[in-house]
Amino acid sequence: MPEHHHHLRNSTIQRIAAILACALAFTLLTPPRADAQDAFSCIEELDDDQVRYRIRYIENKLEDGKKHATRWRYTWMSLWLAAGGGMTYAAVASSRDGNGDQDRFAWAYMAAGAYLVATTHMFIPAPGVWGAKRIRRQDDSTELARMAKLEYATNVLKKGSAVQSFNSGAFGVVTATIYGSIGGIIKATQWTGRTKGLTSAMFLGPAISMGLQTATAPTEAAKAYEAYRGIACSSKYYDTHEDGPEFDFSVSPAGGNFSIKF
Repeated sequence: MPEHHHHLRNSTIQRIAAILACALAFTLLTPPRADAQDAFSCIEELDDDQVRYRIRYIENKLEDGKKHATRWRYTWMSLWLAAGGGMTYAAVASSRDGNGDQDRFAWAYMAAGAYLVATTHMFIPAPGVWGAKRIRRQDDSTELARMAKLEYATNVLKKGSAVQSFNSGAFGVVTATIYGSIGGIIKATQWTGRTKGLTSAMFLGPAISMGLQTATAPTEAAKAYEAYRGIACSSKYYDTHEDGPEFDFSVSPAGGNFSIKF
């Protein structure tokens, strides 16, 4: 292949990847802003009955959403693992059948993405699943202990809200679109005209799958936290922009780092 064609292909891939990355950055850096009540500053001002009521409120809300959160987490984890296993098998089979590097690359690339998403289900916290149970385990034998329990419960609900807002937001779909587009572009330019159906699947499959996961994600804890802030304190507001997950991304000659903190 002429050298200038190879350079043109690589330049096109880099430009498209840069555009998609900018779209992702715009999505992450422009979250909605709103005012809501501060759920923490008045805990020490509440009487014991008010503290007990708020603890029960949070426990009940988390318990109400537990079934959906649990079913969603483990169903999608299983689906991504199964998809990864199936595509790994297809990658190995394509090598044995002599279908060429194009099929092996496509299946292996999509399998890697499936395993990555499955891993996020394993490691991202799930307060919507375990929150109510852990709150009930906290000591509530004295008024001081119950105040500490309310603070713990409020933190659990806040974290559950952040996680569910993240899972039901645009980040996953945008990331999957970028991932699928990069893989599809590489395959389409490296093996022109080969297995076009598989190339289309690389472009569309990750975005559609992640879209379905996002559309079915639980939001009960997020709604409960918004509602709870309406009763937690009075006339104390803060900017919910600070409540979202924190992203850390850095690149150095030694490698890269990407983390999400809830």
